[in-house]
Amino acid sequence: MKYIFIVFLFGAPDLLSAAALLPSAEGTTWQYESVDDASAGARSEVTVRIAGNEIFEGKTLLRFETRTDGEFVKAELIALDDNAIVCHARSDKDGKLLKLDPPEVMVPANRAIGATWEVDDQVADMRTRQRFAVAGEENIGVPAGNFRALRFHCGGAGLLSFTIDRWFVAGTGFVKEATIIRGPSGSVIQRIVRELKKTPEITVAPATPTPTPAAIPPPTVEEKSKSDVVESSGASPEKGLLSVEISSDPAAGSQTEFRSDVPKLYVRWKGQGLPKEARVRVVWIAEDVGGLVEPNFVVDESETVAASPDASARFTLARPEDGWAEGKYRLDVYLNDEIAETLRVQIVK
Repeated sequence: MKYIFIVFLFGAPDLLSAAALLPSAEGTTWQYESVDDASAGARSEVTVRIAGNEIFEGKTLLRFETRTDGEFVKAELIALDDNAIVCHARSDKDGKLLKLDPPEVMVPANRAIGATWEVDDQVADMRTRQRFAVAGEENIGVPAGNFRALRFHCGGAGLLSFTIDRWFVAGTGFVKEATIIRGPSGSVIQRIVRELKKTPEITVAPATPTPTPAAIPPPTVEEKSKSDVVESSGASPEKGLLSVEISSDPAAGSQTEFRSDVPKLYVRWKGQGLPKEARVRVVWIAEDVGGLVEPNFVVDESETVAASPDASARFTLARPEDGWAEGKYRLDVYLNDEIAETLRVQIVK
């Protein structure tokens, strides 16, 4: 059995050098209204939210998640490097991340009027090579207010021609984007305009309430041997606390039973008052899978270093090629080599 750990580490990276360029706190949310003329002026609500940090190919990147009318559209892994905004990976609707090679420059470090850069992107289902230029600085009004913004312009010609204009405000982000597609005759066949409705604000993603240690006293060794649901060591405040949950839904709370055909399991831990550079290790163990492997077989494990005292992380266990083996499993979560919490689950037919 081969499982894949995909690590999503949330914390507070050192982004001070680019702090004036774009808000970078986890939970920061941009709300837009999008109007599509090709759909009789159909309006939709678009939100872009920083879901945290993700380690991708050894680099800590900001994870931006976009939803349209509440439905997940894409995730992007973005770096604020050298006073620029650069996208290194982008996902599809199924959440599969695709590396961008070369990375896509969204805001260049050189923002002088006339500066240019190129990206490979998609317009109206067409993959195109786009050449952007800093067109100038303009006053612009959107529902969120009036701004002095830099306008980035791109145009492409062919059977279908297009123009893309984006207005960017340092410290706020993109406040407007307009994409116009024209047919062979030059007539407009689609115009999509997206405008910022509210200035960025920090929102907290809904979470399943977790009982406090006072509500559920730390179990004794004897109690642990009898428990087949959730076990907690209740780490002392001096060492910090860890809460852990596992689910088949990336946004849901904890579960204790899963079907053998579930494609992914999501493991989340959250720290509270963790010591500096605390090491958190997650171990996925097959306790009893009917003789397929020896009891308490270590299937996989992954270790991360907490970026802050209240850091959190998400791991994804992908179903192996030959399917999930039915039986009993457990997750052991270590804090600096000491077990902080154990979760036991079952996989059934």
